[in-house]
Amino acid sequence: MATLDGSARQVNLGQGISVRAPGLRGSAEAHNVAPGSTTRAPEVDGSGRALDAALAREGFLRLRVITLDVAPVPGGAAGGDIRSPAADLDGMEVSVPDLGDDVAQVLLAVDENGVVSWNFPVDSADRLAPTTRGSGASVRFIVPAFASVPTPDEGAANRGVFGLIGRKVLELVALPLAELVVPPLAGAAARLWESKSRIARARTFTPANYASPDVPSLDDAEWQRLAQGRSLWFVHGTFVNTPTAFQAFPPDVLASLSDAYGGRVAAIDHHTLGLSPVENADLVRELVPDRLDLEVDIVCHSRGGLVSRALAGQGGEPVFNVRRIVHVASANHGTALATPSNLVPFIDRITTIVNLIPDGPAALVEATLTSVLVVVKIIAKYGLVGIPGLAAMDSAGDFIKGFNATELPTEQYAVAADFTPSGGWRAMAVRNLENTVVDRVFGTAANDLVVPTAGVYEGDDSMAVPEHRRLVLPRERGVYHGSFFGQPDVAKQIAGWLTG
Repeated sequence: MATLDGSARQVNLGQGISVRAPGLRGSAEAHNVAPGSTTRAPEVDGSGRALDAALAREGFLRLRVITLDVAPVPGGAAGGDIRSPAADLDGMEVSVPDLGDDVAQVLLAVDENGVVSWNFPVDSADRLAPTTRGSGASVRFIVPAFASVPTPDEGAANRGVFGLIGRKVLELVALPLAELVVPPLAGAAARLWESKSRIARARTFTPANYASPDVPSLDDAEWQRLAQGRSLWFVHGTFVNTPTAFQAFPPDVLASLSDAYGGRVAAIDHHTLGLSPVENADLVRELVPDRLDLEVDIVCHSRGGLVSRALAGQGGEPVFNVRRIVHVASANHGTALATPSNLVPFIDRITTIVNLIPDGPAALVEATLTSVLVVVKIIAKYGLVGIPGLAAMDSAGDFIKGFNATELPTEQYAVAADFTPSGGWRAMAVRNLENTVVDRVFGTAANDLVVPTAGVYEGDDSMAVPEHRRLVLPRERGVYHGSFFGQPDVAKQIAGWLTG
C-alpha cells in the first residue's frame, strides 16, 4: 500500500502502475485480478455483479483493481493542475503499462457514492485520445477525483456505498481489439452488432406477453387483424427493447387499453445505435404486408419519440396513419448528452443509473449495460465519433434541426419530469452525478437526467405540445428518465388521452 501526501509527485503502486494525485492525501493499492492471478481484489470492487457479467459477456478482461482511500488536502484544490478531459473536473493521473496496438484499455472508476465514470487514455497534452495505444511504455488516464462530502442533513449514516468518504475503486479492463471483427467505420460497427444481437421487428403487446422477450414477430394474419380497426403501438427508447422498456407498465391499465382497442395492441423493436429514426421507420415499412393501411395511436419513450414521428411521416413517407402520439420523456429536441464530445458523460450517466437507481429487472439491466459496452468498444476503437442512432438525438446536430423543420399533422401529448434525488445513499450518488455531469451539460435547465424537461414538449417548430396535453411531474416526485412507466398516475393519464 502506498501513501498519497497531497503533492504532485508520482507514486508507484507496483505492477507498472503509478498514481499522481495533487490535492489528495491518503492511501492507494493495486490488486492483480487478471485471469490466473493468485492475488484477488477485496470485496470493494467498484462494479456490481450485473456490470461484471456484462463485461465478461462482451469480451472485456479485468486486469487490475486500484483502491484508494483519500481526502482533499485542507484548503487545497482536489485536483490541482490535473483536469479530467471528459468531465472537466479536478482529477488524478493513473499510468499503466501499454499492452500494444491490439489491446484497448479502459479505466472504470466508481466513487464513494457509487457514481461510475468510464475513463479512456489521454495524450501528452491530457486531451482525451481513446485510440492512443502502442505508442509508448505506458498509457495514461485522467480520472475525476470525486472528492465529495455529505451535507449536514445527510449525516454519518449516509457515508457512501463503500462506507467511507473518499473511497474510490478503479478497475482496469482490457479489450483485445484483434478479436473484434468489426467494419472500419463506427456506424457500420454499431449496425453489425445490432444485426446480430437485436431483432428489428413488429410484435404483439398483450397483458399476457408484453414483458416477455419470447414473442414471435407478427405474421400476416396478425397484421390483417391490426388493420380491422384503430390499433395501439408501443415504441421503446435507446439501448433497450420492448419487454425491458415497458415491463413496469401497470397490467390493469394495459388490459383496459387492450379492451378499448379490441385487442389490437402491438410494439416495434428497433435498432437504436446503428440507424437513424427515419431508417428505423423505413425498415418497419418493409415489414407491413402489401402496404396495408393501418390507423394507429402510439405510446413512445425517449428516442422512440423520434421513431414514432418518422412512422407518422415526419422526415419521409408515412408508414402508418397516426392519429395520436403520447411522448413519454421523448428526445423531441434532442439531448446535449448525444453530442459526440459528450458520449463519455452519456455512458457514465446511463451506467450509474442502471447500477444504482432502479431495483429493476435483470433483463433491463442486462440489455442496457450490453448496449453501453458496445458504445465503449466503439469509442475505444474509433474515438469520439458520431454513432448514427445516438447522433440523431444530438440537440445541436443536423438531424434534429432538419427533422423538426418538417410538419407533423398528428395530435401529440407529452409526459415529462424535472428530476431531483431525495434521501439515502442513492440520492447521494445521483446528486454527485448531477454535480459532475448535469450541471456541465444542461446548466440550470430542468431535466430528467437524460433529456431536458421542456425539450419533450416545447418549441417553435412541429414539436410544440399545447399545455392541456402535457403532464409534467415536479421535482419532488423523484421520477427520472427510466421510471415513468412504473407510475400508476402516468399510465392512467396516457390511457385517458388515448381513449378520450
